[in-house]
Amino acid sequence: MIKEIKSQYILKGDNPKKTKDDIEIKPTRVQRMQHEIKIASQTEKTKVFTIAAETGSGKTWAYMASLLSKLKEDDMSMWLRDPERYEGAKKAHTVRSIIFVPTNELVDQVYEVLERTNLFELDNENAPASFKEFLELPENKKLGLSIMKMFQGEAPVNLFRRLESSGRVDVLVTTPGKIVGFSKLVNINLPFRVFKNLQYCVLDEADTLFDDSFEKNTTDVIVHFPKLLDLILVSATIPKVFEKKLARLFPDTKSLIRVATPSLHKVPRTIKTMVIDAEAPPYNGSSPRALAQALYAISKDGTEPNHVKRVVVFVNEKSEVDGIVESMVTKYRVRREDIVGVNGSVKAKDRKDVLEPFLKPPELLEDDPDGSKIKILVTTDLLARGLNFQGVKNVILLGVPRNSVDLVHRLGRTGRMNQSGRAFIIVDKKSMKSWVKGLGTAIIRGLKIG
Repeated sequence: MIKEIKSQYILKGDNPKKTKDDIEIKPTRVQRMQHEIKIASQTEKTKVFTIAAETGSGKTWAYMASLLSKLKEDDMSMWLRDPERYEGAKKAHTVRSIIFVPTNELVDQVYEVLERTNLFELDNENAPASFKEFLELPENKKLGLSIMKMFQGEAPVNLFRRLESSGRVDVLVTTPGKIVGFSKLVNINLPFRVFKNLQYCVLDEADTLFDDSFEKNTTDVIVHFPKLLDLILVSATIPKVFEKKLARLFPDTKSLIRVATPSLHKVPRTIKTMVIDAEAPPYNGSSPRALAQALYAISKDGTEPNHVKRVVVFVNEKSEVDGIVESMVTKYRVRREDIVGVNGSVKAKDRKDVLEPFLKPPELLEDDPDGSKIKILVTTDLLARGLNFQGVKNVILLGVPRNSVDLVHRLGRTGRMNQSGRAFIIVDKKSMKSWVKGLGTAIIRGLKIG
């Protein structure tokens, strides 16, 4: 897992001799806390966890390390008790754990991390003595778990075919709506039976999965997991409305264990925030003109040498996306190849290719097929939750978000895992709020936002 984390790290350009092998990986606060909770849960039989930490702090690794460890430890326990039963269990038509996320993009992102982790060789030398005999089995040279993803819109029969052909699925990554849809299947007998032995469920971006648009699907699907041991709710924010829903859904406070870092609802200090007043000259009330000037300044500022710069621009309404893209191209001479808009009306399968340049490490200028020096993504909060825009150094907010939760998520698309980033907030007389001008100071002082 350490190798996987290093492989995704973006090296700074000031030391050409430094390689990814030289990077020292230390667990973040939330990862250390989750490890301690995992140990406690083995003895206290805890049921529901909430893991809350600032954006870009490594929450995915926090729950993933715990989940994968538990799956392997369960395998080892069964193998020690009854090797024949262990072999038979691998052929069972069952799903052992499930990770729910709100969007297809997050399904892809989480699945790809799992797949890469699954291919790394296990470090048996440092394993406890009690593990060694089990880890020396041929299938344990690597993590060797069966991992599957299911997109919204994908045929549910694919899961049943996979179970029949390859046996159990150890980790399924999908959306709640995909599984709720099983209730409509008429050609498969008792479709929810494959979840009867499921023990671990993760709700990644839990505050979103319990908002008004997702809550029914999320709660409806969990009732189909009768042997659930651990329900893990992961989020970068804990809004008051989410707190109330937690209290209603889990009234037994003894079964609810909370893990929250002191930096929750704080924007990382590695993000430099600047407010641009579109009412001031030379913009004279034109937010698009202020955006064009910010994009031009970013393209010419000498940062990220020899690499294609990536900028994510957030707007408040999906109806604004196409207009902003056209305005940048027709009025402000941004190359059409350099800017793209994505909103909720774009089909998920079409979003994947559009987003790829922003979800992978920055390309060298010479390698970009479009000859771009800068690539610009205009979008809404659809993409502000959870997606890891690798090495994106600049985020622009065209207008102030409706609430502090959305602000934290948008700013959190840069400055991830202690790397530097910049956020520009463009305001006009409609969106200017008194607290906006003091945002940069609040971040430097480590104050909570909202």
